[in-house]
Amino acid sequence: MPVTELIKRWEAGLEQAPRWALFGGLAVLVVASVGTAALQVFGGEQQASANRSVGAFASPTPSGTSVNAAPKPSTTPVRNGDDLGKVCAGWYFPGAPRYAGKAPHQISIGVRDQAQEPAHRVKAALDVPYTLKEKTRAAWMPSNPAKSQLMACVTLSGVGSAVKTCPPKLTLKRGTYALTVIEVATGRKLVQRQVTGDVVRCPNAVPLGTGDTIATTVSDGQLYRLLDKYVVSQSTVSRK
Repeated sequence: MPVTELIKRWEAGLEQAPRWALFGGLAVLVVASVGTAALQVFGGEQQASANRSVGAFASPTPSGTSVNAAPKPSTTPVRNGDDLGKVCAGWYFPGAPRYAGKAPHQISIGVRDQAQEPAHRVKAALDVPYTLKEKTRAAWMPSNPAKSQLMACVTLSGVGSAVKTCPPKLTLKRGTYALTVIEVATGRKLVQRQVTGDVVRCPNAVPLGTGDTIATTVSDGQLYRLLDKYVVSQSTVSRK
């Protein structure tokens, strides 16, 4: 069906509004067959409100699990990347390999850069220097999530000054993120620090519900520089 006809049907209430608003002259629909996982990967809402008009946004107010809450042990092992995302929500997996022994140490990275996202999206890989040795490079691109020793959680915590205006009428502001590195097997936090989003490009797409403000994101290059020492350094078994 032509896009113009779909728009008429949305306005008449005959079709459900799309979950995404895309800009830059492109119109793409997320169909039902894509599934919830794909919506999470791109930050889309899991449920679209039937009475929300296309392009209606809400202001972002980041929220998440308290950093002071005691981690909880999972009774099931790590089966996929989504399971590792739970480490950012306060869970740990006692059966996972410890952060110990010779490097490199496999790391997974979860990102939540939209306030309305229900969970961290686990990156399949990080863009790292091509000069890395094969084993070190593989530690940044986990083919088997169950072997990850570390989980780095990147969580939007606030926005600062405006950087630029993006189409159609969005303000890109400097995003502030909490970076936490956690041992998957114990829930032990190796580091907690604040980082600033350094990617200042306007996005090609934003999920409905984002609001009129969007945040700069943290680049792979910055994550590599901040996390490299945990991947390549020898470690001893943590005590808990």
